[in-house]
Amino acid sequence: MKGKRRKAVKTSNVILLAMGLFALAFIATMTAIFCIKDAVPDTLIQYTLGAGGVEALLLAGIKISKVRAGEKPGESEDDYE
Repeated sequence: MKGKRRKAVKTSNVILLAMGLFALAFIATMTAIFCIKDAVPDTLIQYTLGAGGVEALLLAGIKISKVRAGEKPGESEDDYE
C-alpha cells in the first residue's frame, strides 16, 4: 500500500468534522447534566452553539468567495497530506 497516495484532506472539512464532534459531545453532556441536576445552563448553551454557528458562517463565506473567484479544486493551499 506504499504506492497508493492518500486523498488530500481539506482543512475546512477537518474543521467542520471537529465542530460537529464537539457539538455532539456538548449536547450529550448538557443532556446528562439536565437529567442529573434538573437544571439547564442556558447562557452556556447559547454562547457555545452560537460560536459554532459563527464559525460555520465564516467557513461558508470563504467557500463562496473561492467559488466566485473561480478557484478550481486542487489549487487551494489549504490541502495537506
